[in-house]
Amino acid sequence: MPRSSTYEAVLDASLFTPAQLQPTAVGRLAFQAGTRWMRDHVCSHRTLVHEHRVGFVLWSWQLEYVHPLRFLDADEARVEVTARVRGPRASQLEVEMTLEGPSGVAVRTRAASVPLRLSGDEALSGAPRPLPDALAGAFHDDETERTPHRSRIRAMRAGFARDGEQLASGRTHFRVHRHHCEVADQWYWAETLGFAAGAREELVMRHGKALPGLRRALAAPLRRVDVTWLRAGQFRDLFEVRTTAHQVGDELAFVHELWLADDEGGIGSGIEDGGPYAVVVERI
Repeated sequence: MPRSSTYEAVLDASLFTPAQLQPTAVGRLAFQAGTRWMRDHVCSHRTLVHEHRVGFVLWSWQLEYVHPLRFLDADEARVEVTARVRGPRASQLEVEMTLEGPSGVAVRTRAASVPLRLSGDEALSGAPRPLPDALAGAFHDDETERTPHRSRIRAMRAGFARDGEQLASGRTHFRVHRHHCEVADQWYWAETLGFAAGAREELVMRHGKALPGLRRALAAPLRRVDVTWLRAGQFRDLFEVRTTAHQVGDELAFVHELWLADDEGGIGSGIEDGGPYAVVVERI
């Protein structure tokens, strides 16, 4: 049976919106959970980076809201996390977390990361490499799968275009400051969930009067968030979030593309051809 780590997370008001756990808060809890599983069963994050010179870059993440959990519902929640290596030659690390409250599992997340061989500089620069045998061997047989994890973003977007109606679009700008970053001055991936949520709220405030159905996106809880990260943003980068809202049956779906923006003719010049840095899909 795959190994798990289980522990209690103390809840406080900063983790919640009026409707549910904030996506950014769930991202932070999920990252901490994966780090804890690695420490419990393989090695600590510090040892991984400093001694093995191995890092992980998150590529795909899914968040599913299952049962309601609000601030007044509980003082703590039960976290359970498992991990496995996937793909040929251990080319991916997949981590799954559940957060359980009084009504059962409140959220479920799945993250797929790509291992990097780090160069040893302070920027934690690295290139994709399969997990070294010494680390891959720490995973049990039932924690290893040869088929790779695949992102669902492209298929979801095709479904919105085929079956849905585009309601509105807009652009919002965010700069990456140090409180959005991790130790190497790259953006901390969970903060991009906040950029997307902010862009959604801006779009609703701009178009909600003309499109009353959009206003539900400010009050109703999210059902699911899917993300893929294609490149990492850096400290002081200015990003443009390009958002489109779709009506798909009874569901609202928001697609956010995070592009590096021109910054007074400097940062971002000529980046347009490189494609977005991340794509976030929120469904309500």
